[in-house]
Amino acid sequence: MNIGLIISIIFIVIDILISLWNSYNAGQIFRARKTLGLIFYFFGGFLPMGYMVLLALTLILGYLGYLSFSTFTFLFSFSFLFFGLTFIIWGIIATVTSAMAFSRTHSWTSGLITIYDAVVTIFDAWEYISGFYSAWKSVRRAVDSSDFSIIDVLAIAALALAIGFIITYVAFREGEKNSRIATWY
Repeated sequence: MNIGLIISIIFIVIDILISLWNSYNAGQIFRARKTLGLIFYFFGGFLPMGYMVLLALTLILGYLGYLSFSTFTFLFSFSFLFFGLTFIIWGIIATVTSAMAFSRTHSWTSGLITIYDAVVTIFDAWEYISGFYSAWKSVRRAVDSSDFSIIDVLAIAALALAIGFIITYVAFREGEKNSRIATWY
């Protein structure tokens, strides 16, 4: 088996677990602050889970030969363009929230998390900016290809987002049910 494929699978599994954790925490926050809980759920749980499921489906269907090369390329490139921007937005939200927790608790772990969130957000923004033009060219080339199928793209994206919603919504509701948060910053 290809080492790149193994590493990709490991990252997908880790990101799925993080999305589940974010959805659960968003459910807990939702009881005290509904709007903030929904923002956390959307950017920290649902969209990352949809992205990971989309990548997993694309990898599986591409590996099994059910997708044309141009459809495979389009799904990877377009998901980078769309979800990459949402990850930057989520990084900013996570950094601000971590900074609020640090300013309130003065805990050194909160400070380290704030620094980590800021560095990762800057790295994600740099990767997004540097890869934007290449991904955009890949999307345009894939669309112009004769074997590109918009039906496949829409079906896979809809399936991925539906699976992502169901999984994260269950975690969100479980977090809401187990919430002990009475107030929020």
